Amino acid sequence: MTSRSTEGPVGRHLAILRTVAAAVSRSLDFEEVLEKSLAALTEVTGHELASFHLLTPDGHSLILRGHRGLSPRLRDVNLTLPFGEGLIGHAAAQGRTLVVENVQVSPDLLPAARPVVEAEGIRGFVCVPIRARDRILGTLSLGRQTPDPFSDEEVTLLEAAADQIGLALDNARLYSELRRQLEELRRTQAELIHAEKLSAVGELAAGVAHEINNPLTTILGEIQLLLLSNLGKELKEHFQAISDETVRAARIVQSLLLFAGRYPPQRTLCAVTDQLQRVLDLKGYQLRTDDIRVVTEFEPASQVWADENQLQQVFLNLVQNAHQAMKETQDRGTLIARVRPLEAGVRVEVLDDGPGISPEHLPRLFDPFFTTKPPGVGTGLGLSVSYRIVTEHGGRLWAENRPEGGAAFILELPVGVPPAEPGAAPTLPHKALKVLVVEDEAGVAGVLRGLLRRLGHEAEVARDGRAALARVEKASFDLLIVDLKMPGMSGRQLWEALRECRSPLAHRMAFMSGNARSPELLELVKEAGALTLPKPFTLDDVSALLRHAASRPT
Repeated sequence: MTSRSTEGPVGRHLAILRTVAAAVSRSLDFEEVLEKSLAALTEVTGHELASFHLLTPDGHSLILRGHRGLSPRLRDVNLTLPFGEGLIGHAAAQGRTLVVENVQVSPDLLPAARPVVEAEGIRGFVCVPIRARDRILGTLSLGRQTPDPFSDEEVTLLEAAADQIGLALDNARLYSELRRQLEELRRTQAELIHAEKLSAVGELAAGVAHEINNPLTTILGEIQLLLLSNLGKELKEHFQAISDETVRAARIVQSLLLFAGRYPPQRTLCAVTDQLQRVLDLKGYQLRTDDIRVVTEFEPASQVWADENQLQQVFLNLVQNAHQAMKETQDRGTLIARVRPLEAGVRVEVLDDGPGISPEHLPRLFDPFFTTKPPGVGTGLGLSVSYRIVTEHGGRLWAENRPEGGAAFILELPVGVPPAEPGAAPTLPHKALKVLVVEDEAGVAGVLRGLLRRLGHEAEVARDGRAALARVEKASFDLLIVDLKMPGMSGRQLWEALRECRSPLAHRMAFMSGNARSPELLELVKEAGALTLPKPFTLDDVSALLRHAASRPT
């Protein structure tokens, strides 16, 4: 063995071990430990060839992770070696050092490696297992082209060096695992903060919905009453335009509630086109501001049995993804939203003309926490959540690059089969009902009373729950339409009071709310067996409510 020191063998060996120990102890980075170990060993021992192989997690193969002096041909035949086969594979499997004086004639040399070893003129070879805590991590192999055999002292030295390297690698692995766990903890903390923000946004949105939906209800109701009166054609067109924009504003408020809230899944027959259009309406201003043109290609398609909130969440994630991809890489763009019918379902495509998706990212695109965005931009959960939602609906979601440039996100949903339910209420002969409207907002109460009377029913108004209780003691009513949230006595408290005094009206109630999906409303409706009237409502909504109320047994 060649040495660069004039000291005795023991001193030289100690110097080599100190050099290796110093090299591997300065870093906790796995790759750096490998690199420094090889550099130290080849420099101080004078060996021409050295390589590190590490065992794969499944224990089936050894992967070349570092080398010194290997030619391209020698490197290629050593890239992946079978565990338990060949010189290196046997040393790893047996956990014992393997020393070969002339590797060219060894029967254990892998057939693919023999011509390369002969051409390179490699003679002496030693392979030492690298272990930590009684576990084989890999191997350290050294070779030389001189005929000098490896001495026992050299082998002992290499085994001691391999033990130090094994300890350093294990420490680096533990450090990497700790760092990964800390990163995962940071992500989890970030998600908790994000969830708290969403919860706060949900609370804010619920309050905003109540404050906005009440005036929207008044505006929409008054316009509906005006449209039913004798107006000129031109004036009716103006009022219809106001009505349409009011409905649009109400739809945006509902979308905000759906996206900010956390509601239990509630599947209904819904039109995919409507849910996608809601998202495009919600994102419309941002897209226009960033000079992104939206093209819709909606073909008639079957309704699907799905949760509207979850569908909108999926569509929002896909549109957001396309928006960000185009915004970050170019000044303008085109987003295409496409709906097409399938034989037994619906196909939705969200296409952009951005940079596309890197091939190495495609397989991981729907993994939780995977994101290519910089810190603070996105959580890496949007696409994974979308994938889960689509899968739970029995559908498929995938991404691909468009031939003309950009990315395509495609989802296919089956029509689905709703559970059997009682048939719709029959169309009954006209029956005038006597209705008590319980609403603290004068505008909403007045509009609802006007719509009820327009439909041929009697209607009275109570401004709060206590006034309603006093009214029902003096007169009989067929139906109570009650606002869910009122000062003094809420809609729930009014129902509980009626139930307590065994009033039959406790079973003939409908609750109004600007948030038709709130858990509070859904729980009360289920408990009371009540009907609902979402705000803002139209004449058709009120008419449908009364038909259902009239069809119920008294």
